[in-house]
Amino acid sequence: MSKAETLQKIKEAEAQTRAAKEAAEREREVALRNARREALELLDTFRARAEKRYAEVLAAAEAEVAIERDRMLAAAREEAGRIVARGRANVDEAVELVLSKFRGAVRA
Repeated sequence: MSKAETLQKIKEAEAQTRAAKEAAEREREVALRNARREALELLDTFRARAEKRYAEVLAAAEAEVAIERDRMLAAAREEAGRIVARGRANVDEAVELVLSKFRGAVRA
């Protein structure tokens, strides 16, 4: 094989290597773009799931708070009713006490 043929074969091999390298680089870029796109899609999917779960947890917590609030209000209303009843029961005693103190003050 002559020197020219050898050089030609080297150039062809270099060209094939360069072409293979460029093809590999293109494939790499495509793979990176696909991976980034898939990562963004996954991120969107998980963000949507997280937001949905957040809404579910929040709704459940709000329901529990409403139940507890209603329970506390009912207990407070009962207690207020008992206090009012005791107050009404003691009105006569309170009037008598005030009158006796007033009479005592007038007589003094």
